[in-house]
Amino acid sequence: MAGSQWELPPELCCRPMAFVALTGLDVVYNAVHRAIWDAFCANRRADRVPISFKVLPGDHEYPKCRTKRTSYEWYIPKGILKTGWMNKHLNLVPALVVLFYELDWDDPQWKEKQSECATKVEIVRTSLQGRNTKVAVVLIQKKTPLPPGEDLVASERAAALCNACDLSGKSLFVLPHTDHLVGYIIRLENAFYEHAQTYYYTEIRRVKSHKEFLNKTTHQLLFVRHQFKIAFFSELKQDTQNALKYYRTAYSLVHELRAHETNMLEIKTMAGFINYKICRLCFQHNTPLDAIAQFRKHIDLCKKKIGSAELAFEHAAWMSKQFQSFGELFDEAIKLGLTAIQTQNPGFYYQQAACYSQDRKQQAQQLCQGGASHPSTEPLDTQSGGLDFYGQRPWRQGHQSIDPPDAEKEKTGILALQIKERDVPHSELIIALLSNAVAQFKKYKCPRMKSHLMVQMGEEYYHAKDYTKALKLLDYVMCDYRTERWWGLLTAILTTALRCAYLMASVKDYIIYCMELLGRASTLKEEQKSRIEKNLIRVLMNEVPDAEPECDSSSISTARSLWSDRMSLAGSKELTIEVQDYIPFIQCKAKFQSPSFHVDQPIQLQVYLRADLQHSGFFYWPCLQQKGL
Repeated sequence: MAGSQWELPPELCCRPMAFVALTGLDVVYNAVHRAIWDAFCANRRADRVPISFKVLPGDHEYPKCRTKRTSYEWYIPKGILKTGWMNKHLNLVPALVVLFYELDWDDPQWKEKQSECATKVEIVRTSLQGRNTKVAVVLIQKKTPLPPGEDLVASERAAALCNACDLSGKSLFVLPHTDHLVGYIIRLENAFYEHAQTYYYTEIRRVKSHKEFLNKTTHQLLFVRHQFKIAFFSELKQDTQNALKYYRTAYSLVHELRAHETNMLEIKTMAGFINYKICRLCFQHNTPLDAIAQFRKHIDLCKKKIGSAELAFEHAAWMSKQFQSFGELFDEAIKLGLTAIQTQNPGFYYQQAACYSQDRKQQAQQLCQGGASHPSTEPLDTQSGGLDFYGQRPWRQGHQSIDPPDAEKEKTGILALQIKERDVPHSELIIALLSNAVAQFKKYKCPRMKSHLMVQMGEEYYHAKDYTKALKLLDYVMCDYRTERWWGLLTAILTTALRCAYLMASVKDYIIYCMELLGRASTLKEEQKSRIEKNLIRVLMNEVPDAEPECDSSSISTARSLWSDRMSLAGSKELTIEVQDYIPFIQCKAKFQSPSFHVDQPIQLQVYLRADLQHSGFFYWPCLQQKGL
């Protein structure tokens, strides 16, 4: 729950499309039926109507329709939105069921087949009992039909079939299986789309009709629920302007709900869902400034709605997801043609998401590191395997009271969430978000922001004990900070890099970072430099250096063992270090001994070396003298 809980459900993030079920097609064993199905679902270009097709058996069991409520007088809602509602209307309850049946107008067994077709239609209607789903019939025929009015037999039999199946003339179609199959299919699906639009219009009116029965004292949750449903049906109807209007109303209503510690997560969850829909539609309508304004309003309204102090890491996780989702929406809009600018691009939202993930990690370390074992009864399990309503706690589903119904269960549930949080790979989440931000800042030519975030990534890899990747990132960034003479920043990065090199027992890297931290660019205090210098001397004498301060205590013993192995194999091995890429502790300058020289006369140079060290005299100069210096 702690890991996947914050992911937005796929049914919220997809583009809602009218759901049309096709029955009577044997797409496995019948080549004609397979060709028809392929024509419906293959090569669905942007100019095709937005319909989601699914082939189902004729006796398919659709979700049962609950008895319609005639009064809300004693009804107390248990939550805002059921977790299965969006998926139900996207994938389970069709706007239209189309029965395909092979029948030509001149079929010699017309009467029997008409009766069979009517029976199949009745089976479909029975399985949809109580729902407003439309039913249509498509006759698959071998011959191309004559123009309307010219085939009297066809007109007569079509009327008889409609009467037998209790269909209107607009719900009976003919599909000749000829060379022009795709053209006929496109005409068919346009007609299906009109039927689906009528169904969603009816559903919107049905939900709106409930409003007169509601009161603001006990039905606050229903006001939000109904506005969300109307907006979602409007999206299915492809009426995005009205959908945006109803989502905005739902968003205002969700913040009018009486908020307390026990329902804060549900309110924030629904606010996040509705905000996502509003921002997505604003980008879709090419009004990015409206999307940005809505998102800022959303963050301002929600950033202080923390909820239970013992679960503060949840709020940080939720805030991180809000920024990440908006960054993804922004990025998606840019790929579809929106123009972003250097000061307003998705990178800032990924960066803020990473900051909240870092907050989550810190809070989890404070709140979730106790020695408690997992509770004996698993409060996070539910009988159905999932939640009934979005944003509710598994151990008290359907309760809207201010005080939890069972204080002991509440305590156990919070403990279970804290223990679950320990298993979350925080560093992985942070690194992924920072990586997304870096890619955006690189794209929009923001080199300093890119470097800053790469340092954070390197530090996060260090905390995750992936010292190789940490060093690679930090080493890359140090070049920029040397060039721009950010000595304080360079020193801080070098200090982290030195810890990585120590914990990896990387001898060459360790020597390089020591040399640079002892140099004139380093802002370390003299006592810190003295300690590093002594460690450097130990390494050059094939001795194990002391551990760097603030190194992870659990990794130090492993590092010491690695160093012992390295030192035992070192012997008199020489290392070549290209110091022109660094700012080491040795300064060098050359001087001509004479202002001019004759041609072919040997030129003599004086080379001056200075070591910025406290203890250099007794060891380094003999080393340099051996090199002829």
